[in-house]
Amino acid sequence: MQNHQRLNRANWQIQAEWYRLPAEENWASNEPKWGIWGTSNNELNLLPSNMQGLTCLEIGCGAAYVSAWMAKRGGLVFGIDPTPNQLATAKRLENRYRTGINLVEGFGESLPFVDATFDFVISEYGASLWADPYQWLPEAHRVMKPGGVLTFMTDHLFAFVTAEEGDEEGQATELKRSFFESYRKQWSESDGIEFHLTHSAWISLFIEHGFKILKLHELGAPARAKSRYHYADAQWSKNWPSEEVWVLQKSPIAEAG
Repeated sequence: MQNHQRLNRANWQIQAEWYRLPAEENWASNEPKWGIWGTSNNELNLLPSNMQGLTCLEIGCGAAYVSAWMAKRGGLVFGIDPTPNQLATAKRLENRYRTGINLVEGFGESLPFVDATFDFVISEYGASLWADPYQWLPEAHRVMKPGGVLTFMTDHLFAFVTAEEGDEEGQATELKRSFFESYRKQWSESDGIEFHLTHSAWISLFIEHGFKILKLHELGAPARAKSRYHYADAQWSKNWPSEEVWVLQKSPIAEAG
């Protein structure tokens, strides 16, 4: 186990309880909402309404409500996460709702699936933030079928470089840290390790591994937005991007080099 994996699993073992009630609310809903602001799927269209016939994977599924949304749309769904306490919540809710999702304990950097298994792969603040992108993105590519779609949501780098430190809340009014040294960040000794890339670094990684960019959403706070996260500043985020979503496609066989 790598050092960041050990730290992140220990951190999320503790955080899992704070995410229990939101997970229950999301499992009970058939209408996906995304990220720290709960942006509607009607606006972003990250999940199609019909996923019949698609084999789907959520990397860093946590309590697996995104997995449940995909299963309710007809997908054959696998969710993987390294955190036993998060998976315990997911298994309890799966036992209640019987969506048919398959839950696996493991890390996004070493997926226990054979090549070319999945039509659709997604990560909402899972592997997209907490796994090393130079390891999890090639793994996602490996397990995807040619022509498959990868969608992931994470913090916008602009929000990262302006975030307050320590107990301060919200966003700063000036740049706080280096744009070019954003790759790996641990906010305090008790926190896990996050990973952030510049857009140019993401694009280079996509090209290297044969992904085509279908869409990039740079998201601020919707009108009348509220968030349960102390660092989220709705007023700031009405003017500046706080989140981003990449939608990618693995090259079909005919286009493979």
